Amino acid sequence: MGYIKWMDELSKVLKIVFCIFYLDLTWMVYRIIKAFQAKNTTMAIVWIVIAVFLGWIWWIVDLIYVITQDKVIEF
Repeated sequence: MGYIKWMDELSKVLKIVFCIFYLDLTWMVYRIIKAFQAKNTTMAIVWIVIAVFLGWIWWIVDLIYVITQDKVIEF
């Protein structure tokens, strides 16, 4: 899918920018689409729940992981 490929090819600086609060929703959408694309409905539901209930703190985890690993955390 084009969105997944585009997000994967971003530079590290842009990935960090997308990890800033509120913009982290772009990474949540990325994970949800990627889970549905892999036909993993369970993980898509888990990411939706995390986005709704833990999105306000999950951006910190994403920011740290992008800085250290150059990608977002996935289960």
